[in-house]
Formats: sequence, C-alpha cells, structure tokens
Amino acid sequence: MNTSFLLTPLLLAALLVVATDAGADTMASGDNPASVSSQAMTLMQLTDLALRRNPKTRLGWAAIRASEAGVELARAGYWPQIDATFTGQRSRALNFSGQPANIQTRYGASVSLSYLLWDFGARSGTLDQSKFELVSARLSQDQTLQDVILQVEQAYYQVLGLQAVVEVNRLSLQDARTNLAAAQDRRASGLATVGDVYKAEAALAGSKLAVQQAEGQLASARGALATAIGDTPDTVLALAAWEDQPAHEMPAQSVASLMDDARNARPELLAAKSQEQSAAAKLTATRGSGLPTLNFDANAGRTRVLDIGDSSQFNALLTLKVPLFAGFGDRAAIHQAEAQLDSARANNDDLRSQVELQVWQSYQNLRTAAATLDSSAAQLRSAVLAADVSNARYKSGLETILDVLSTQATLANARVQQVQARLDWAAARTALGHAVGGLRVPATTP
Repeated sequence: MNTSFLLTPLLLAALLVVATDAGADTMASGDNPASVSSQAMTLMQLTDLALRRNPKTRLGWAAIRASEAGVELARAGYWPQIDATFTGQRSRALNFSGQPANIQTRYGASVSLSYLLWDFGARSGTLDQSKFELVSARLSQDQTLQDVILQVEQAYYQVLGLQAVVEVNRLSLQDARTNLAAAQDRRASGLATVGDVYKAEAALAGSKLAVQQAEGQLASARGALATAIGDTPDTVLALAAWEDQPAHEMPAQSVASLMDDARNARPELLAAKSQEQSAAAKLTATRGSGLPTLNFDANAGRTRVLDIGDSSQFNALLTLKVPLFAGFGDRAAIHQAEAQLDSARANNDDLRSQVELQVWQSYQNLRTAAATLDSSAAQLRSAVLAADVSNARYKSGLETILDVLSTQATLANARVQQVQARLDWAAARTALGHAVGGLRVPATTP
C-alpha cells in the first residue's frame, strides 16, 4: 500500500538526531578527521556529522539558551524583590565642651520588600515579548538545521557529480588516444595525412584539459563538503557510490499545494511571524510603561546599641505612581515600537513572497530536470552508436578524421550532459524539499 510522509527521511532522521542530542553544541570525542575519511560515507552519515559539528548549529543553540534566560528575566517582574541588610557601626560624637566623648557601638539587621502589585500591561507585555522571541529562536534554529542539511546535500551531490564528470572525461581521453593511434596507423600505411595526426593530437590535448579542469573542480567541491561537516577543507572524504538509476517521480501535490505547505512549515517564515508577535507585545509593554503603577513596599529591622539597649522599627508603604511628564520620551518610545511592529509585518510579508517564489522556481526546475534525465539518456545512447559506426567507417576509409573527432566530441558532451542531468535532478529535488520545509514524497510499496 502506498503511503506518504511529511518530511524527507534524511531531514526527519537528522532532526531526531539533534533533538535527542543534549550536547548538540559539543563534538563527540571520537569524531576526528581521520575516522571520518577512513570509510565510505553516506549522505545520512555526513548530515549527522554536520549537525553536531557545524558552528552554525552551535550558534543556534546559544541563541535559544539566551532567549530562555530572557523569559526567566521577564518572569522575575512578577515576584517581590526582597533584600536583607546587615549593619555595624562604631562611632564617637564630637564634643566641644571638654567632656570626654562617648564611643557607641551599634549593629542590626533589616529586611525590605518591594512588590509591584498592578500596572497597565508593562510586565505582561515584556513577558509575552520574551516568549515570542524564544519561539522565534527555536524556529530559527530549525531553519539553521535545514540550511545545514541543504548545504551538505548540495556539496555531496556536487562531489558525486564531479567524480562522474572526471570519469567520463577520462573515457573521452581514452577514446582520443585510440583515435590518435588509429590516425598514426593509417598514416604509416599511407591512407592518411599528417594533418589527420595533428587533428587527433589536438583532440587528445583538449581531452586532457577537460580532465584537469574537472579534477580541479572536484577538489574544490570536496573542500566545500568537508567544511560543511565541520572539517578542514583538505580532509579527503570517501563517499558511498551514487545510485545507478535515480528515481525521478514528481511530487504528488500541485505547486499551489506545495506553496501552501511552505507557508505552514518553513521555520524561518514561522519565526518571522513570532518576531511580528514579539514586536506587538513590545508595543503593549511600551504603552504600559507610561501608565500608573501600584507598588507595595515594606521594611522591618532591629538595632542594638551596646550599653544602651535595643530598638525595633518597621514601616509599610503603598504607592500609586502616576507619570505626568517625561520629556515626551514615552511618546517617542511608543512611536519607535510602532515602527518596529510595522517593520516586522513588512518583513513577514516579504519573506512569505520569497518563500512562495522559491517553491515555484524549485518546482519548475525539478520538472525540467526530470525531463532532462530521459533526454540525456537517449542522447547518450545515440552518441555511443554514432561513435562506434564512425570509428568503424574511418578504419575502412569511408570517413575522415574530422568525422571521427566530431562524433567523439558529441559522445563526450553526451556523457557530461547525462551526469549533469543527474546532478541537476538531485539538486532540484533537494532545493524543493528545502523550499517547502519538508516534502511529501511517495513511500516505497512493499
């Protein structure tokens, strides 16, 4: 029976790894570059390493801890403030009459309490603002995790694709050497000119250049992948082989449905909404700070003076504070909070438009990549047959070296195009899953 799931298996498993890893901001002691590079690694293993090693994830966890502390600070405003004071004094009064001055020693302790009983929403607004900022920090961390996953996936497929490009260019290099040998044999037999040999040598040099360029691009991509998982760029990673027949089914949902899913699933979009709510709560708190407050204060203490006696004192005070004028600072603070709320709303709308565009473009890229896979496979089959026929006809003297080199160039291009088509499909599938925030794809039928 066919079923579906919300997140890709990679993303779901990766998030579970992070959720259960209490020490996500530290690296496991056994994770060292030597152990990483000693085995062929799958995409899942690389992603797991990146989520634990990449500095971006540690920054996200630190932001969450800071936001959690901010909530506790805001909650502290609902509790009374209690202070204990201990004093000790030894003094002698000035005496201008000539009589001996007395030395007094006194000591004591007191306890004071201050409690804000009532305001017009300043405390609650500050607490709500802190809570929304915590939600935003957690959602931003979710988005960071997805961004790291995307970074690893893109680098992984780029490395695999360039490895394949190097291999097909080496095949083309072998074909160029075969063509040069054939041209040299025909010239030795008097059936070809030295010009044919020169043309074959030029084609061989071009094939060598293509291999060298592909190897350089592969080295760069390997460095990007190593960096993505938290290693140095010079770390050599052995990767598991690419699948032979990549499935290229399109998502079951329409593009409109995917955009709707993205609006409800993209963590950065949900974080922007939380930032908007945080700005609204800050506006409430700012307005409340300029309104009356009712505060209760109390103090009790006991003081002892040596050779004289003890004294006790206490007082209680209920204060209603009504702000009258603060140099128009409260009005400016409200205007500033209103502007910040408008900015948060505009940012939310702009981000939603960007997300919708990303989903649309990723979906169209995926459709194009799916069609290109079939076209590139057909192109390669035809190019192989054409090259075989051309080589046979050249050996029989029915075609020129230019015909052979032309068909070989077409074959080399077809090989690269097929690799590029597979790379484009993998990249487009990854980009769409990231754009949607979790892609529903058909599960395997048992």
